[in-house]
Parts: sequence; C-alpha cells; structure tokens
Amino acid sequence: MQTMQWSDAARAPREVASAVESSGEVRLERRGDGVPFVIMREDRAQQAHQGMETSTRLLRNLFQLGGEELVTEALVDAFPWTNFLPEKDRITFVKEFMWTLEACSDLDVWAPFGRMIHEWQQTAAIHADPALAQELSRAVDSDLGPVPAPMVSEEVGAEEE
Repeated sequence: MQTMQWSDAARAPREVASAVESSGEVRLERRGDGVPFVIMREDRAQQAHQGMETSTRLLRNLFQLGGEELVTEALVDAFPWTNFLPEKDRITFVKEFMWTLEACSDLDVWAPFGRMIHEWQQTAAIHADPALAQELSRAVDSDLGPVPAPMVSEEVGAEEE
C-alpha cells in the first residue's frame, strides 16, 4: 500500500487520486497523534466486505453443521493463548467468537469483534498466571464498606438546566 502525507490530499489531490486508482488504496499519514487514514476505491471496499461475509458464513455453516470440534481446534490454533483458558471458558470463547463475528459481519462494524478478542486475551493472561488467577477467584472475605455516591461535576449539572 502506498503511503502519502495527509497534506497531499489538499495540495495535490490529483496525485492522491491517481495513486488510489493505480494501487487500489493509499494510506494518508497525519502529523502528531492522528491515526492514519486509508482511502480506497469503492470496488475494493466492496470486495473486502464480500470476502468477510463469505468467510463468516462459511465458518458459521461449518460450525452449525457439526464441525464445532473442527472450528474449536482451528480457533485454538489461530489463537494459541486460548490454551490457558479452562475448557469451559474455551467453549464459551468459541461460541462468543462465532456470534460476534456474525453480528459484526452483518453490521459491518468491527470494533466489538476486536474488543471481544482483547477481553478474552486478557482473561487468558489471568489464567496463565496461577497466583493472579487464584487471587482474583477467591471469595471476598468481608464487606468492603459503603460505596460513595457518584460525584456530579458542575458542567454536567449546567447542561441539564
């Protein structure tokens, strides 16, 4: 993928358009902390979307038609950290993976999928550390006391008036 500067989009838009046309997509770097943008041709975006939809349906159908064990093995191979999950959690991960993948594919919104993977990865990291897993699994010995009421800032109160 060709990389150009964000300022090129304003300074030389035809050059950016030509680069997108020839390579299908261009990454636009931004100064500072800004996340880069990617500009791509619509046909390329549609092809990527179609590929994700097809892959999702194929995996879902395999799972539903009795390939649950095969899909589980494939996911454990793709995400080795799942070996740290207890068997019950690994099964839950696979089901949640399938459900979230299908829902995100239908909506074409992928942030929940990334968040789900991250959360399960963190859960596996806890199980990978036996001392931490034991500490977080133990019963709370006593009441931890009253919870203070939430504080409301003046800005929030001013908005409601």
